[in-house]
Amino acid sequence: MRLKFFLLTGLFTAGMVVANPPAGFGAPDTEIILGTKHGQMRFDQEALAVQPGAKVKLTLKNTCEMLHNWVLVKGDATVRDRVSGKALQLGAQSMVKHFVPDHPAIIASSQIAMPGKSVEVYFKAPMAEGDYPYVCTLPGHAFTMVGVLAVSKNPKQALARLNKNRPRVKAQLPLLVTNKPLLQRAFVQNSPARSICVGLPGGVNYLFDAETCAVAYGWTGDFLDVGPDRKGRGGRHCKILGKRFEVGSQGALKIGNAAPVFRGYSRLGIPEIHYSVGEATVRQTVSFHAGLVGDILKRGLQYTFKVTDAKGTVTFNLNPANVLVEASAGKWNSDKTALSLNAKEASEFTVTLLPKK
Repeated sequence: MRLKFFLLTGLFTAGMVVANPPAGFGAPDTEIILGTKHGQMRFDQEALAVQPGAKVKLTLKNTCEMLHNWVLVKGDATVRDRVSGKALQLGAQSMVKHFVPDHPAIIASSQIAMPGKSVEVYFKAPMAEGDYPYVCTLPGHAFTMVGVLAVSKNPKQALARLNKNRPRVKAQLPLLVTNKPLLQRAFVQNSPARSICVGLPGGVNYLFDAETCAVAYGWTGDFLDVGPDRKGRGGRHCKILGKRFEVGSQGALKIGNAAPVFRGYSRLGIPEIHYSVGEATVRQTVSFHAGLVGDILKRGLQYTFKVTDAKGTVTFNLNPANVLVEASAGKWNSDKTALSLNAKEASEFTVTLLPKK
């Protein structure tokens, strides 16, 4: 017990955590300094390259206010996401193990770098040429804090290839989400007319339809291109910049036969959307949710509802064809298309949604 306490104390106070090279490692062939982009939850380099078998010293410099680590994996992005999913399951061992699970695909990993601090890791690059993904495995970070280490006899050429092939956002005027949610009223291509778009830290976004008073869909990746509406002659539809996923939307909470009426929203902290259903008032927030679909880490959404003055049963309706869903209260029907709650249960409850695909 004393040893664990000592290690954690050192982790939180030292300016740099210096890892000792493996026995017989000798002088590194390559030294890499990898930083973080403040408030963006990204590494400052998403492409690195070394020669096969090179002895590498990597220093992770954490220049933002969140904790980060660095994990190098053998395999593709799916394997990387499986490793990140295992990290999510560490529970009480998370900090002790620096959010690094036991997994055969892991080639090398760092300790946690505290805000404003650095950590070092020494490793030998694989002999086999190829692309090896790296990731920060802390919860919520694994979707955007990613990169690729190319192992090649010609590192300069491999680095140029990775940078050339790296997906780039094509947008006239992109809105960037950093460490705070961003809300934007916009006319969005192929979307409801009364759209409210919200970008959340962690690379997940959603569109709320103020007509039906429900989240219409979500998307992962970058947020919104408002250029078509703001540049040149303007007046055209804005575009989402990521990959859309379904949330099984079946409209607002149902209470009796009353139709929902949109009542606005608050921008303080996480945006809170307000609507009424008859005499009842509904306040809804939507937050980032990460979970496992099989053994692969996925991004989704968590709804938090607060309902006051409800008379009778409150029902949340869903099309579960493309989503996995759980609720903190109430009772699902047999095919999970409807969640029923009494007034007390509905006073505050959550629904979490993960896309199946």
